[in-house]
Formats: sequence, structure tokens, C-alpha cells
Amino acid sequence: MPPPVKRRAENPVIRLQKVLSWVFLALWDRPGLRGLARRVLRVRCWLDMVLYMRRAPGPGDGLFNDFLYRLKVGPELELPLRQRITDKVLSKAYITSILGPGTTVPTLAVFDTASAIADWRPPDWPVAVKPTHSSGRFLRIGSEAEWLAALPEMSGWLTHDYFRESLERNYAGLAKRVIVEPWLHEAMRLEGSVHCRNGVPKVVSIIERYSKDRQSFDTDRRPLGVSLAFPTTDFQLPDWSFFAPLLAAAAQLSQELSYIRVDFYTDGKRLMFGELTNLPAGGMGRFYPANGEAVFSRVFFASPP
Repeated sequence: MPPPVKRRAENPVIRLQKVLSWVFLALWDRPGLRGLARRVLRVRCWLDMVLYMRRAPGPGDGLFNDFLYRLKVGPELELPLRQRITDKVLSKAYITSILGPGTTVPTLAVFDTASAIADWRPPDWPVAVKPTHSSGRFLRIGSEAEWLAALPEMSGWLTHDYFRESLERNYAGLAKRVIVEPWLHEAMRLEGSVHCRNGVPKVVSIIERYSKDRQSFDTDRRPLGVSLAFPTTDFQLPDWSFFAPLLAAAAQLSQELSYIRVDFYTDGKRLMFGELTNLPAGGMGRFYPANGEAVFSRVFFASPP
């Protein structure tokens, strides 16, 4: 007989994370025990920071990820407004209520059953498809054949619960739906986000949609040389006409929130808004270069002149 296969011992820290997640969710499912659940969540998120960021969370006005940690474990994520802007359908309605019609990416359809997805086809290809109650899940579908091939994944989203995966309470209890949008024209070649603190735009990150060149700027358009998740690239924008209206719109959208990231698209003149993001990278984003978080944080926490 062949020797028995030895199972690799699970990392005890990873096991502890899983146990804390299980305990948090078990307590959360009992409304009378949610106070205790929040204490367990704080421990779990602290452990995440130590494991992935290689440091314990510090003061909420020092480094950006520490600020997001305080938001992630604090009470604000449970506010109705936070949940409203997390849902990708309701978020568009919120943006429209403040900025007016025609300011968000159009919606072609919203589905809450697998049969409705299977029976529908868009008027034109390609389209963008994503769950309204999740993060990081997205499909670009360019043909009938691709739509048919994607049906199992799209239908699967209707049973997916991102809250139980991420433990981000703003996702708790959201309706499980799938939204379809037209693929934006290539002329809208720039995408980006405005990081706002207490209703004030602080840092603007801009990405070229096709080359993926990227850079972050302060509100005076000075490049910071930092970016989240991917290395930054020096590139010049030929037209900044969009910038002042972008800052004004972001300020309007962020007035009632301690933090929000306002996501947008532009061709250099026209603006279109996508989503409102509560916790970029789950509050544990890696910056480039190595000192990028410190540079970003100095601008993010700077007092108004």
C-alpha cells in the first residue's frame, strides 16, 4: 500500500482568522448579540492588519489604512446611508438625486432571478455585468456566445453573500441582484477616483483605461507619484477641463460621510460617475512605491490652507 498522504498543517494564524470569522457571523445572526459580534470583528480586523500590513493599526489620523481600519470596525458602516450607497443600483439613484439625471453610467437591466438573466439580451454588445451586492466581480461580455457561457457565473452571483466573505457590514442584508450596463465608449479613456474626507476632496487617482498608466494628484493637480495596488506611471493629461467640475461633484456627494471614494470616467471634458466605494481594498491597500502610503496620507490628512 502507498504511504498515507500527510496533510500540511494549517497556519495557526489563518486558522484563528477563520474561527474569528465564524464566531463573528454566528453572533451577528443573533441581533441581541451584535454588540459582542462587533468586539470579535475588531479583533479579527486587528489580526488582518498585523498579518497583511505587518503592523498593528495606529491612530486614525496617521496613515490612510489605519483611518480605514477605524471606519471598518466603527459604527458608521451600519448607517442606512452607507448601505444605500453600497448597493450598485441604489448608489446610482443617490448620485442622481444629488447631481441630477445623466450623471451616472446608464443601466440597461437589473435582474433578481436566473431565468430573467437567461431570457434577456442587450440591444448592443459589449456590456458590463456585475452583482449589485458585491465587490471585485465583473464581466465584459461582447457577444451572444459569451453571454451564454457566462450564465452560470451570473446566476451564481444571485446566491453569493459578499458580507459573509468580507465581513464588511455595509454589505449585510443587501438585495442580491445583477446589473447590466453598456460598455463605455473608448472616448471615455480615463477612469479614476476622488478620495474625500469629511466632505472635502483630497486625492484624485487617474488611470488610463487601456494602457493602465496611472497617477495620483492633489487637488491643485500636483502629481504625488503614488498609487494603490499597481505601480504609478508618469503621464500627462492634455485636457484638465473635467477637474474643477469633478472636485465640485465629489464634494457634494461626500458631504454626509467621513470618507468616501467617488469613482468616475471622463474623456477630459465630460464626466460620468460609476460607484461610491466605502473601503478601498477592504481597508488594506498596498501602495507604490514603498513610502507611498505616507505620501498619500500627508495629503489626505492635510488641513485646508
